[in-house]
Amino acid sequence: MNRLPGQRKAKGKVTEPIHRLGQDLQRIGWIGFWIQVIFAFLSLIIILTVFFGRNFNASQIQAPNRSNFGLILACIGLIFLSIGIYCNFRYPQLGRQMDNPEKRPAKAEVLKYLKLGLWVNVLGMVFTVIAAEWNVGMLLLRVLSLPQGAAVYATGLLVEPIDIFVVQSKINIIAAQLTGIISALWLLLRVNQNQP
Repeated sequence: MNRLPGQRKAKGKVTEPIHRLGQDLQRIGWIGFWIQVIFAFLSLIIILTVFFGRNFNASQIQAPNRSNFGLILACIGLIFLSIGIYCNFRYPQLGRQMDNPEKRPAKAEVLKYLKLGLWVNVLGMVFTVIAAEWNVGMLLLRVLSLPQGAAVYATGLLVEPIDIFVVQSKINIIAAQLTGIISALWLLLRVNQNQP
């Protein structure tokens, strides 16, 4: 089994490279975890506000809004982000196990979690970028279809603050997933630098 360096059973000591790798897993994992949690929490609050505050506009209840598709994709991105948060939570646990020769994970196990975190965040980002593009496209169509003077007689067609909040929630999800991608790539680089 391909083990990480410093996994000598004879003396039970931890070498400096493996200790630094464990520290990197803990530090980068916690930083990525908390950044993702904060962005996910803010996005979840906005999305819940939009879902449960739909009765603020009667025209949205009578005619289905095309931006709902973007909101559904954002929810899918949020689900992927939740899995990415778990992956970032797992990195520090792997890092703590590095200092214990009996519990030290195999290199394949560390790489498996890092690759899982990377791909989950990439897929989540794809869904969320499509959602953001859809939402911005719908807002652009709404603004371009407004006749002149619509602010006076057709106020329901104007872009509302809640529409901007929805775009902001999608940008937050993208930023959180970008954080997960960067942390996973950085840690993959560190693990691959520590070849036995």
